[in-house]
Amino acid sequence: MFEDVVGQDRAVAMLQRAVDRPGHAYLLVGTRGSGVELAARCFAAAVVAPPGDDRAVDLALRGAHADVVEIDPPANQIRLQDVQQVVDEAYRSPIEGERKVIILFDAERLNDQAANKLLKTLEEPPANAILVLVTAGADQLLATIRSRCQRVDFAFLGHDSVVDALVAGGIAAERAELLARLAGGQIDRARALDTRLAPVRDAFVDATARLDGTGARVAEVSEGLQGAVKLAVADLEAAQEAEAVALAADLEAAGYPERTRRAQLRRLDDHHKRVHRHARAEALIEGITALESAYRDALGAPGAPAINVDRPPLAVDARAAADALDACRAARQADEFNPNVGSLLLHLVSQLPAVA
Repeated sequence: MFEDVVGQDRAVAMLQRAVDRPGHAYLLVGTRGSGVELAARCFAAAVVAPPGDDRAVDLALRGAHADVVEIDPPANQIRLQDVQQVVDEAYRSPIEGERKVIILFDAERLNDQAANKLLKTLEEPPANAILVLVTAGADQLLATIRSRCQRVDFAFLGHDSVVDALVAGGIAAERAELLARLAGGQIDRARALDTRLAPVRDAFVDATARLDGTGARVAEVSEGLQGAVKLAVADLEAAQEAEAVALAADLEAAGYPERTRRAQLRRLDDHHKRVHRHARAEALIEGITALESAYRDALGAPGAPAINVDRPPLAVDARAAADALDACRAARQADEFNPNVGSLLLHLVSQLPAVA
């Protein structure tokens, strides 16, 4: 099940060795897109699923297994009440097997109170629970937390490694080269840019060449970009609805008590909300990143390597391109406060330059 974790042979080998006799806590360190999040789910699936139980593996990889709990609060900080959920889950008995796994994503967001609460649990770990902390900033965690976890580091993937992985997955070499340039060493992002995020990237990059300085075009372009962001999560919403129906049927067929069924469906609903929130934010940020890449290409000297090798550079002067990059940076910061997407895009597009 670890085969999709590309270019991380050392980290995967460490996790595979730990499956039979896992410790009480692990610290998985790697940037988003390095495969660290997928590896955390694979490890959880390997720990809780009996050998040959494909159903249990599938549920764990989708975050829907009764004995795999994912904690990923929406706020910028992980607060005391979030860690209390980790503690409560850790001391509840497993439902299906002998062990349960609690995965805490972006653990560097722990505030001081939450970190100290988690530390107490790490000092006196429950017998049947395994805590997996996933972080891109291990140095931001308390040293005492780091010392009580078995650390597994995930390497940054180079350009050639991403290209090779994409080609091995059936993507044409020229397309793989473009995706690797856009993804910046993140294999998950490269795959998304070839599938669900491809229309977002195309819409935002192409929008830069359509601006003519008129308010009507600004309104038209911003509306189209908002539609591209919505479309990026439309298929996800349909898939989540089908997954909820399927899980309800599976739980009933397995004979779970009503209380357990309700708890599992509630957990799946919470998981879906987190995934939907991340998908919406990912689509918007990917769009802003596409705009930035277009204006960076416009700033490049003649003959300089471009990011968007499938598009000609924009016909805008250096000052206008620099101002556009400043507007994109401000939009990124505004998105942290969860503004209305339509208003954010309208304001952003209104600050972008018309092409010559």
